[in-house]
Amino acid sequence: MRKILVFLGLCLAVTPLQGYEVGEVSVGLAGVYSPLALGTDFGEINVGDHQAAISHDAKLGKPGMGGELQALYFFNPQIGVGLSFEDQYFSADLASGWQLDTRTRMQNYMAVSHIFLTPESTYQVYLTLGAGAAHTDFAVKFPEGKKHFTYTGFAYYAGLGVERELSERISLGIEARYNGNRFHDSAARNNGNHVTVYQRANFLSVLLRVIYRI
Repeated sequence: MRKILVFLGLCLAVTPLQGYEVGEVSVGLAGVYSPLALGTDFGEINVGDHQAAISHDAKLGKPGMGGELQALYFFNPQIGVGLSFEDQYFSADLASGWQLDTRTRMQNYMAVSHIFLTPESTYQVYLTLGAGAAHTDFAVKFPEGKKHFTYTGFAYYAGLGVERELSERISLGIEARYNGNRFHDSAARNNGNHVTVYQRANFLSVLLRVIYRI
């Protein structure tokens, strides 16, 4: 691992800057990590049992891990627009208040853009925006059995990233995002109680991306 890091460091130090050109297409594959925190808007939703008259915050699960595939077309050297698909899994964790295991699978389908603020710099800083739909499957393991709550609706993200070229065709990038997702579903538990899950599922993400220029 140390040799790989040294090699990447040397590439970053000696590779000349190319920059994006009009008509160029980039394809990026990223690993995604999303930390969660209760008591904030970062990674929690509300779960309410109407008959029991209780409502608690619940995390989506453990910190999320997944991947993203993104393609951009540059109609301007500073602006790329395109599409992305992201699949992320938050494995089971104990939800505070409910004291029940929760887990989530989320898939995002987005129209995206990168707006480069320093296109001629060695490290190319950019703003990124995305809007589209998220399909969320949130599961709660109640004592009498697991119940799934699903919703497909509007989602967005906004973030900041930086890219650095490793060669004429390949670049490496890191990106931080705030993700906004609407969420609302309800279902009857096997004990007859009616449960509602709402209102949003917002969280932060960090992505490490390898980009190939076509």
